[in-house]
Amino acid sequence: MTDEEKLKGIIGKENPFKVPDGYFEDFQQRLMSSLPERSFAQKKPVRIPIWRNTRTWVSAAAVFAGVIIMVAALHRADNLRDAAYASTDDGIFTEEEMSEYLATSVFDDYTLYSYLTNDE
Repeated sequence: MTDEEKLKGIIGKENPFKVPDGYFEDFQQRLMSSLPERSFAQKKPVRIPIWRNTRTWVSAAAVFAGVIIMVAALHRADNLRDAAYASTDDGIFTEEEMSEYLATSVFDDYTLYSYLTNDE
């Protein structure tokens, strides 16, 4: 005999839950009488301001515009710095100017090598 059969023998196969007699006959009336009275009058529609609907998109556009302006300003500052290095009085960089320019610029190995070999 399996465990399941033992349990069925002890408990039985009957449903232990029973509904009282006549419970569902007047169920609807009892339920409706226990609910509070409510009126379903038409409410005035609420106007939502345009700003509430567009606030997210305006904020995203402002962030995007700020990033573009910042990148453009950094790019312009980089170009002005390069132009300032190129416009020396005699057209020749001093050693200090060149070391500062190389320290702040991004050169690959080939460009640096070609610059150093042509300068000598």
